[in-house]
Amino acid sequence: MPSTVQRIQKLGLINPPSYIPGSIAYEAIVGSVSYGVSDDTSDMDVNGFYIPPKYIVFPHTAGVINGFGSKKKEEEEHKKDPWQQHHVVNKDEKRKYDFTMYGIVRCFQLCMENNPNMVDLLFVPPRCILHITRVGEMVRENRHIFLHAGSFQKFKGYAHSQLHKAKDKEHEGLNELIEFEGDKLIPHTLQLSEVQSEFEKRGTIQVLSHLNDIDIEAYKNLYQRTVEGSKRAEQVKIIGFDVKFLYHVVRLALECEQILIEGTLDLERNREQLKTIRRGERSIEDVEIWYKEKELELERMYHNAIETKRLPYGPDEKRIKELLLNCLEEHYGSLSSAEIIREDESIRALRSIKQIIDGVKGLQ
Repeated sequence: MPSTVQRIQKLGLINPPSYIPGSIAYEAIVGSVSYGVSDDTSDMDVNGFYIPPKYIVFPHTAGVINGFGSKKKEEEEHKKDPWQQHHVVNKDEKRKYDFTMYGIVRCFQLCMENNPNMVDLLFVPPRCILHITRVGEMVRENRHIFLHAGSFQKFKGYAHSQLHKAKDKEHEGLNELIEFEGDKLIPHTLQLSEVQSEFEKRGTIQVLSHLNDIDIEAYKNLYQRTVEGSKRAEQVKIIGFDVKFLYHVVRLALECEQILIEGTLDLERNREQLKTIRRGERSIEDVEIWYKEKELELERMYHNAIETKRLPYGPDEKRIKELLLNCLEEHYGSLSSAEIIREDESIRALRSIKQIIDGVKGLQ
């Protein structure tokens, strides 16, 4: 079964590097759909990872010396990893897509760092998986090995960023619109549909009765331009903050809590709580107070997870690298030509002994 990227490419709606569509190992719907909080206006966010040509991962197999000579087109394209294309409209499906595809090495690195977006990608509900190969299955089956206590710092950083964005009113034209309303004594709670109705049929809204026709038209045009620039600008104007970013603050904190306590992740577990925030039923002040308390709890959970060894302090790089090599071998076949050395226990033991001896010598 073709991937979504392949299907949309055949329609001529996207133009990814030629080697990506046929080498996608894992493709899933992420974002609000995977959290169980989407609505009819939600875009289809499709993320995943692909396996690039072997000579890109192991340049020397093609006789390439890093930093020397001309590069193939694919190598230049791969520097843009991940490949992204947004706002792709499929009129037949009446759906808008946002695509982000990572090379498998980049994907593993970000997952190992517990990047929240990449962790979410690995833990989407099965219903959100659009395309998966044997390599994709290998990663899904072993997704828990990427989790570690360092997720606390990563998720906390992302949550702080989302809280800042929730307060940001820098949508194009929004400040001008708010200023216009202030100057003309117009309530910020008016919706665009109400203003359009007033323009078409004067006298429908009492609070605009003091405006003349020229002001009404200017207000309508400014409002339309602002909303066209950002579909959430109207919501920010009316309630004073962006609920999308605000619900992500809570989501990230609760996901981090799951990881630190359970060592796993269910993206849909808190969907009802998140929906109330998306509907604007909780104030930004309420969420800020909640988050400050939760952050202190998470810090205690973080230290407890390390002390009890429920989670490793940092990533198990050796184990993750072994999974990466197994995935590459599954896709490429034997890696003997790539001269990949898998260290056995005896080699690691000898290296440890040498480090101890060298340390003792340094003290003499």
